[in-house]
Amino acid sequence: MLPRCGAYSAIKGQSGLLRYQRRFLHHLNDRKSAKFAEWPWGKPSFNHLPPEERKDPNVLVLSFPKKANNLYTQNSDFKNMIDNSLRWVFDNKLLSFDHFEREAKECAFLQLKEHFYVQLRSRNLEQQASAHNFSIREFLQPTNPASVLCQVLNRNKIAATNWEVIRNTESVTEQQKVNHIVGGVYDFIYEQQMLPSLVPTRSSVNNADDIDISNPAEWFPDARKLRRKIIMHIGSTNSGKTYRALQRLKKCDRGYYAGPLRLLAREVYERFKTENVRCNLLTGEEVIQELDERGNAAGLTSGTVEMVPLSQKFDVVVLDEIQMMGDPDRGWAWTNALMGVNSREVHLCGEKSALPLVEKIVKMTGDELIVNEYERLGELKIEDNALKGGLKGLRKGDCVVAFSKKKILDLKLRIEKLTDLKVAVVYGSLPPETRIQQANMFNSGEYDVLVASDAVGMGLNLSIERVIFTTHMKFNGQEMVELTSSNVKQIGGRAGRYRVANATANGTENRKASVGYVTGVDAEVLDAVKKGMNSPIEYLHSAVVWPTDEICGKLMSHLPPGVRVSALLQTLATEVEKSSAKVFALSELKSRLTNIELFEHMNGIPFFDKLRLSNAPVKDFPLVKKAYIHFCTTIEQRQTRSLLSYPFSFDTLDPRFINSDKYSLEHYESLHNIIMLYFWLSNRYPSYFIDQQSARELKDLCEMIIFEKLDRLKRNPYIKRGPPGQQRAFSNKHFGHKNKIV
Repeated sequence: MLPRCGAYSAIKGQSGLLRYQRRFLHHLNDRKSAKFAEWPWGKPSFNHLPPEERKDPNVLVLSFPKKANNLYTQNSDFKNMIDNSLRWVFDNKLLSFDHFEREAKECAFLQLKEHFYVQLRSRNLEQQASAHNFSIREFLQPTNPASVLCQVLNRNKIAATNWEVIRNTESVTEQQKVNHIVGGVYDFIYEQQMLPSLVPTRSSVNNADDIDISNPAEWFPDARKLRRKIIMHIGSTNSGKTYRALQRLKKCDRGYYAGPLRLLAREVYERFKTENVRCNLLTGEEVIQELDERGNAAGLTSGTVEMVPLSQKFDVVVLDEIQMMGDPDRGWAWTNALMGVNSREVHLCGEKSALPLVEKIVKMTGDELIVNEYERLGELKIEDNALKGGLKGLRKGDCVVAFSKKKILDLKLRIEKLTDLKVAVVYGSLPPETRIQQANMFNSGEYDVLVASDAVGMGLNLSIERVIFTTHMKFNGQEMVELTSSNVKQIGGRAGRYRVANATANGTENRKASVGYVTGVDAEVLDAVKKGMNSPIEYLHSAVVWPTDEICGKLMSHLPPGVRVSALLQTLATEVEKSSAKVFALSELKSRLTNIELFEHMNGIPFFDKLRLSNAPVKDFPLVKKAYIHFCTTIEQRQTRSLLSYPFSFDTLDPRFINSDKYSLEHYESLHNIIMLYFWLSNRYPSYFIDQQSARELKDLCEMIIFEKLDRLKRNPYIKRGPPGQQRAFSNKHFGHKNKIV
């Protein structure tokens, strides 16, 4: 018999085991009168267990009649291994007196024995085991208790070297193999079948930990222990608010800059490095640690807002573009960071539209709020007249704004045909690196005019003299709607960007304010732009939130076993909306549910991994969705794969296709998203997704091809040639998505 661990190791022999059982039962009987948990969908019944075992969950041997399967009744080695595995599970997994978990653990143990009885009563068990299709994944993380004995009987079909990897030890014994299989099945029963259907009562939990799901301010207990100072820097675009917050960040020992975009996080990272300020980079797709000669990472980090580590302690955290907390898709990252970041000083940079909502949230969290308001640095003028001469009236330094990829590329070609101006483009589905290239070439004067979507309104440092709106309408995913005043101000405010010169000898900054101009292509658009620019502030009404894993776990305990992730999210949305303050709304479920549909049927992916995967950056391209299914299958089967091992069309990443119409820009944008999705997954599942170097080489090649295709564009790839003398636009159906710019 194997050496025993824990409290069991101090008790020798069967008599010791019986004494331990009596002591355990005595402890439970002392609490018999207390009601610690409820089974709202009925307590599990065990119809195949002998009556004495149903009454006493701590019996550690199976009592079979003589007519049972010979494997157990006549094969003493097999019988001993099964009995010893039950004792091992009892010793290592049931010895907890936690009031809430106790009943679930007992029921899981009974359910495990129930499966033993059902399978050992079969006269064809050995034949069933022989025909059983098994995989290493079954042994890594068992998910089928009904075949536990088939797994036990097939244990030696797994090579000894694989067992050594699974157990992380050398020379794995037969009993250790059986313990691993039976223990894994017990864990699955307990975590996936028992816990979700057992609801704690008020008396079974500490009231301090009984968090109200409908009150997101209480989701972050560590932050609630602090009296934080929230410093809000508000002002229009080009008012220097983020600059001031970064100056404070540079002076602290431990800090985090949380930006809205990967490219903006990298811009701050590069700026700090230029100023000899040690800084790490942390985004969903890229992690760079700045290590000193002793191997210590820098105290400051620049990253995306979704990556803020809420469990880490900081001196200063800067949340940029705080008005994004109202965004239906991504707003949860700003709201969760505002309420949950563990920092005594939190700087919020953004529009005044977020102020009343921040005031409500700070009141709920009990923090101190300080508001600093700034005026725009430089003048912004709305022109009296629309653009004269149409596109021929454009001049160097202009930015033309449109809201679909097709329209943007069409404008680029028309402007270059009608004028001598060279045109750069920026839109949402372009890789961030390509956007930076286009922006830098516009800033340097190599390109004369920029044609851009509303992606220009955030995250790019652009030397724009004049912003020209081509329309005042935008497709919101369902219908055409008018631009909000916030949209107009955010985009129009990019004109006349404030420029910072080098520091003077006395350390102060030389600043030169430029005048920016805003207009429209025609009188109707200009009137709408004037109205938007001059309208009162549209204040945010609610902040978008997303639950922590702890909150999801609490809610799962109230739902029936086997509930789908999509059902959990729908329930959570209802709970959050019950909040009496009506301050919070759950993140838009549409995109998450679209992601979840791709993998929800994969039973081998654990529940919390499914929650994590619902937030993956999967763009609405058919190629990307197919790739994501491949990636999720890798996670389910616990494979180890490089990006090049998948059946993706990376053979098209060839410079000879740059001048060819065979593969469109969208094809390469899809490939780039697949590559970035691989990086995103590799940072979360490094054991499954390996060889980032190859992925990085593919990424660089893809970005080069996209840049060159844009630079050499001769016709709009979204216009399909029809009969002679005619052209017709591709339909949205052809692309599998709407031409919405994000």
